[in-house]
Amino acid sequence: MKVAPRLIQAGFGVSNFMLSNIPVYQSNDASFADMTFESTKNPDAVFRFGIPTMENGHPAFPFVNNRSESGGSAYLAPPPMVRLTRGKHVKRTPIDRSEHEVVEHFGLKPWEIKVSGILVDMDEHQYPSALLREINSMFTQRGTYRIVGQIFEDLGINEVFINGGFDVGFVEGYVDTVKYAFTAISIDPTEFLVQNL
Repeated sequence: MKVAPRLIQAGFGVSNFMLSNIPVYQSNDASFADMTFESTKNPDAVFRFGIPTMENGHPAFPFVNNRSESGGSAYLAPPPMVRLTRGKHVKRTPIDRSEHEVVEHFGLKPWEIKVSGILVDMDEHQYPSALLREINSMFTQRGTYRIVGQIFEDLGINEVFINGGFDVGFVEGYVDTVKYAFTAISIDPTEFLVQNL
C-alpha cells in the first residue's frame, strides 16, 4: 500500500475524511511480463526472462540475482520489450473505369514479433560475455520455440520461429550492459514444414 497518505496524515494532522477521496493502489504485479522460450528440438534449450521474487514475495530489483534460483527458475535477463504486429492476406482488384475495387480476404498473416532487451553482468560488472553467448545460442537453435507468457497467451500465440534481425550493441557509458534484439513470427505446428531441421 502507498504510504504517502499516512505520512501526510501523521505530519499535518489531516483527517481520515479528508483523505477518503485519495486512491490507494497495491503494488503492481509484474509477473505478466515474464516469458519462457522452450526449444521444440532441444529439451535443454530453455530460456527464461523475468524478475526474481524475494523471500517476502515482493519482486526484486530487475537486475539483482537474475541468474540465481528463484522459485525453481533461473532468469537469463529481465523481461524484454515486445512489439507485435499482424496483417491480413488481401488481394485488391480495381474495377475498370470505376473508383471502386474488389477486396478479397484470404486469411490472417502470422504475428510478426520484435523482441529487444538488455543483458547486465550484476556479479562482476564486466562485459556480459556468458549472457551474450546464451542469447546467441537461443538465436541459433534449430526449429521453433514453444512460448509461455501472458501477452502471447492473450493473443493465442503458442509457438514462434526466430527468423532474423539478430542485433547486438553496447549501451553507452555501461561496460557491463549489452543490448540485443531479434525478430520472430508466430507458427502453427502443422504449418512448419521445413526440411532438415
